[in-house]
Amino acid sequence: MTAAEAVAVAATTCSLAEHHALTTGGDSVVFIDDINLHKSLWDVTTQFLVQVYGKDAVVAADLQGSGSSEMRGYFSGLIQRSARFNLKKGGGSVTLILLSTLPGDEEQVVDGSNDEEEPSFDPSDFENMPEKIKTRIAMLVKAKVPLTPKNLKKIQIPLPSTSDAENAKRLALQHVEDLISMSDGQIWLDDALAKSGRSPPLDPSRSITRVGVGADTVSCRADAPALRSVVGSLRFEFQQAMDVMDTTTSASAIVGNKKQVQRRDAFLLAMHQEANQRRKLSQECVALLAASHGHLDTVIAEGGLAGTVQGKEALDGLIEFVENNASGVVTEIENTLDLSSEGRSVLDDTIASYFSAAAGN
Repeated sequence: MTAAEAVAVAATTCSLAEHHALTTGGDSVVFIDDINLHKSLWDVTTQFLVQVYGKDAVVAADLQGSGSSEMRGYFSGLIQRSARFNLKKGGGSVTLILLSTLPGDEEQVVDGSNDEEEPSFDPSDFENMPEKIKTRIAMLVKAKVPLTPKNLKKIQIPLPSTSDAENAKRLALQHVEDLISMSDGQIWLDDALAKSGRSPPLDPSRSITRVGVGADTVSCRADAPALRSVVGSLRFEFQQAMDVMDTTTSASAIVGNKKQVQRRDAFLLAMHQEANQRRKLSQECVALLAASHGHLDTVIAEGGLAGTVQGKEALDGLIEFVENNASGVVTEIENTLDLSSEGRSVLDDTIASYFSAAAGN
C-alpha cells in the first residue's frame, strides 16, 4: 500500500466508524496498522514545498530540531477523530489504535556481557539533536546517570552517531514524540522481550496512560478500579528487577537480588497470555493478587515461569479454585468492574487457602 492510499483508507475507515457510532450508538475501534505511512506522505509533500519555497521557508524548524506545529496539525486531523459522543448524537464512541515501529532498535543492541567497556557519551555529543532530547540529556547529567548506549536505549534517546540507523530513528522520533503528546496513552512492545518468550512482549516501564487525569475528567476511567486496586507498585517492581538484571555482574550480587527478580517473574507469570487467549477481569485480579502477595514465588522457584506448562497449570488451578469458592466476589468484579475491601479480603483468604492446600499435597 502506498502512503497516499494508507492515508485515504484511514480517513475512510474513521468515517465508517463515526457513522456506526452516530447512527447506532455503538462503539467502534479503528486500527491504523502503520502510522509511519502518514509520515511518508508528509515527507513527500514537504519535499515538493521545499523545491518551490526553499528550506528556510518550509523546514527551518525541523533542521534546528524544533517541533513542527504544521506536523502536529496534520496528525491531529486523524487523532481527534477519536471521541465519545454525547447522548444527543447517540452516545457511541470511536477509539483509535495507532501502530508505529521505531527504526534502529536492532542496530542499538548492546552486549550486556561487556558492561565495563561500554562507551559513555559526553553532553556535547548531542548538540545537533532536537531541543527535547538535549533537555532530557541535561536531566540525566544532573541526576549523574551515565550516558551509555544501554541507558539511552532504555528511555528511547537515539545515539549521537551518523549511522543511517540512528539518523532514521532521530527522524522517526520527531513525529513519534508528537503522537505521544497528543494520544491518551501508549503501549510499548519490545523485540528483545518477544525473543525472550514474553507474551505479550510489553515493556511496563514505558507504557503509560493519561486518560482520566485531571479535575475535569472525574467521570473518566483509564482502567477498571478493580484492576487499579491490585496492581499497586507493579511498574516499580518491574523497574527494580530490570535494573538488577542490567547491573548485576557477580554471582553473590545475583543471589542477593534473587528475591526481586523472582517477584518480577511472578508478575510476568500472572500476566502471561498466549495469542488469542482471553482472560476475564476477575481472573486477572486473582492472578495479580497471587503474585503481589508472593504466592507465585514457589511456583517460579520450581520452574513454573511464564510460558511453561507448569506455570499455566498453576494459574489455571488457582483461577478455577477461586471461581468455585469465591463466586460472589468474582461476579461483583465482572458486574461493577470494582473490588470492595470486603471482596478483596475474601479473595486474599481464598488464594492463600489454595496454595496452603497445594503445599500440603
